[in-house]
Amino acid sequence: MTFMTLVPAVSLVVLAVQGPARAAEPRIAPASESAWSDEQRELVSRFAQGRAATNDLRTYLHHPVLAKNIMPFERYISNDSTLSARHRELLILRTAWVCRSEYVWAHHADAARKAGIGSAELTRIARGPDAPGWDSFDASLLRAADELHVSAFVSDATWNALAAKYDTRQMMDAVFTVAEFTMVSGTVNSAGVEIEAGFKDRLPPAIPSGATTPRNDERLIGKKARVTPLEPSEWPADVRLWLDRSGTGRPVAAIYRTYARHLSMDKPRTMVSEHIRQTSTLSARMRELLIMRIGLLCRSEYEWAAHAPAGRRAGMTEADVQRIVAGPQAPGDPVDTALLQAVDELYRDDVVSDVTWKSLAATFNQKQLLDVVTTIGGYRMV
Repeated sequence: MTFMTLVPAVSLVVLAVQGPARAAEPRIAPASESAWSDEQRELVSRFAQGRAATNDLRTYLHHPVLAKNIMPFERYISNDSTLSARHRELLILRTAWVCRSEYVWAHHADAARKAGIGSAELTRIARGPDAPGWDSFDASLLRAADELHVSAFVSDATWNALAAKYDTRQMMDAVFTVAEFTMVSGTVNSAGVEIEAGFKDRLPPAIPSGATTPRNDERLIGKKARVTPLEPSEWPADVRLWLDRSGTGRPVAAIYRTYARHLSMDKPRTMVSEHIRQTSTLSARMRELLIMRIGLLCRSEYEWAAHAPAGRRAGMTEADVQRIVAGPQAPGDPVDTALLQAVDELYRDDVVSDVTWKSLAATFNQKQLLDVVTTIGGYRMV
């Protein structure tokens, strides 16, 4: 059975929930400084950059391997991408708004003010791309954030509007800015990370929450790629070294040859991907279950094609695959049910519910719980 015949069976409703999505109390308390190991102190020194460790970093410290692998990409997107500070913060704040992540909003409203975005524009970001006052390009940035959140796809009209001004690397950075902060928002929402006392901004009140852009299930299957993969004959020395690190000369998948057009982005991004696939605390079967479900919800035929076979290699039966398609309402193993429910809730609500979190916490430790939300968010990003 093909991907496109499976997808119509999946419920793809996106709900607009009022108010912040964060868990009411911290589900994973920030690691206490008095108990930090040398490894944790080194991570704080590297990523806090001389400031006090923020609560999100202190939460990740419970899983040092995860922190080491996900923080470089967050820092790249937040500080070092090819986008201007203003455009970066417009995308991050709109993503925080549609994900109802008060933690991300509080931190990046502060950064946005430093980039020249004032209180009136902050409120207008919450009102969305169709609010009066935006120039056409800024509106397109906000619309791209909405489209990616709702549809996992940037429409032709929005893509073309951005590509009229952005080069290929900026286009990739724009998409990954939304994708990365969708992952971050779902993680801090679900872990219940509390805002530090020094951050005063909150999500603007009295504005209906959620994206204002309708769902679009269009895809580029059968059409020319917007960013084409690099062919081996096009690889400069740095790309060749990156794509063929072992020197085997084996074929390289199209996704990696596409990302290789932007090595400064792809190198830290790869650390997230490799953690999920290689150093996560989850079993291969659980990992593939999460990836397959989020790929299906996002209508990502590329990811389904790659990970349905991987799931079977990890021990899944055809009945297991059909259950992933049917979703958590289908009868079966209760741990699988909780994992599938977590995928659906993060996709729909940007937070794992109390009931589902408690079900997961009965089986998984803190490292595994962090790996669950990172796997879902990481492959929603892909």
